[in-house]
Amino acid sequence: MFRFDRKQEVFDFGKFKIGGQPGEYPTCCIGTMFYARHKIVSDPEHGVFDKNAAEKLWNQQVEMSEITGNTCMNQIVAETNEAMQKEIDWFVEISDYPFLIDSSAPEVRAFGVKYATEIGVADRAVHNSINASITDEELQALKESDLDAAIVLAFNAMEKGTKGKMDILTKAAGGAKKGMLEYAKDCGITRILIDTAAMPLGAGSGATYRACIAVKAMLGLPVGGGFHNAASAWDWMKKWKKTHKEAFAPVDIGSNLVAGIVGADFYLYGPIENAPMVFPAAAMVDIMKAESIQELGLEVLDPNHPIKKTL
Repeated sequence: MFRFDRKQEVFDFGKFKIGGQPGEYPTCCIGTMFYARHKIVSDPEHGVFDKNAAEKLWNQQVEMSEITGNTCMNQIVAETNEAMQKEIDWFVEISDYPFLIDSSAPEVRAFGVKYATEIGVADRAVHNSINASITDEELQALKESDLDAAIVLAFNAMEKGTKGKMDILTKAAGGAKKGMLEYAKDCGITRILIDTAAMPLGAGSGATYRACIAVKAMLGLPVGGGFHNAASAWDWMKKWKKTHKEAFAPVDIGSNLVAGIVGADFYLYGPIENAPMVFPAAAMVDIMKAESIQELGLEVLDPNHPIKKTL
């Protein structure tokens, strides 16, 4: 659709690359497992879950990735250290794909990066995330780990517009002592993925998408986010879908597609169960972008790009 003047960084995640000019590489679709109230989890505190069901869900996402050409990762979410250890152990045993280390508790994320280092899988682990509320403990754990990949969150509680998002990344802002990118550098993070921090409709959702363009134009870094959160937090839709259930899926999936059109390199698309809906839609947008870049003097650089897999 357009070409950025600034050089666009491309980071290697072993099986695939993320970044570049829009249309050069497939959009990476990252599904979430073991999230709050995930039906396959019977005991979130102790990390008890249905391994067969979990593997089926993961394999379904991989299958959709292979069919469409859109790459994928697993977003592993844990409530406790015990759960994090069990979930990582399970995943690295069945797959060699990259995965995100995530939790609502900073001490669990800190444990996750330590554990990934301890068992020798830090090269395919991605910390989620470096943000304005990150603790000293978590920063130290990340610094001492072998991880070199992390998501950096552009959330500025004091200024939710595009400028606020760029400020929180590049300088002391929003209550932080320094920019999030400087924190990432201090921790040895060289593969940086920017999350533009999705906001609800009516509370800054437009800046979420505009920031995708700003990040790529000004920083040249791969960008994406949990865009589906904007749809999930839409109060009107919460009420409407009670009697019009079918209306939610297009909004949920569509929230990612808007980001794809403005240059997003990855989608944190939510529950991994949605893979069959997300991947074909992501492929459609990627094909549109790939067709448009020919006029801009660019070309598709991935042999498994959706334009080569689904046409």
